[in-house]
Amino acid sequence: MEKSTKIMLVDDDSDYLEVTQLMLMDEGYDVIPAINGEDGVVKYKESEPDIVFLDIKMPGIDGYETFFRIKKVDSDARIVFASSYALENEKYKKAKEMNLCGIINKPAEFDEYEKMINKFAKSS
Repeated sequence: MEKSTKIMLVDDDSDYLEVTQLMLMDEGYDVIPAINGEDGVVKYKESEPDIVFLDIKMPGIDGYETFFRIKKVDSDARIVFASSYALENEKYKKAKEMNLCGIINKPAEFDEYEKMINKFAKSS
């Protein structure tokens, strides 16, 4: 797979966002950072990334609501939750029914991101 895959990272933790962005860019990926859910929805519409890594616990609209809004724009959106929180609830079940691609536990190493990219990115 070519490394020109467009990846969107949505996370309100600016340090984690920056470190993860640099890690993926160092591997040759095109990375679009978004600092919150609203920013993520807007940037998704603008950039149409191949895969989205989405934090769940964020101020404003949380990761679940961001997931649902992106899926409304693009039902084929490839989204992976990246979270350090337990995910067993009704919103999580609904997200799975709407083809949530997977979950990685933060903090995550590059190989965890790469596995998800190789498996689910639209360009793969």
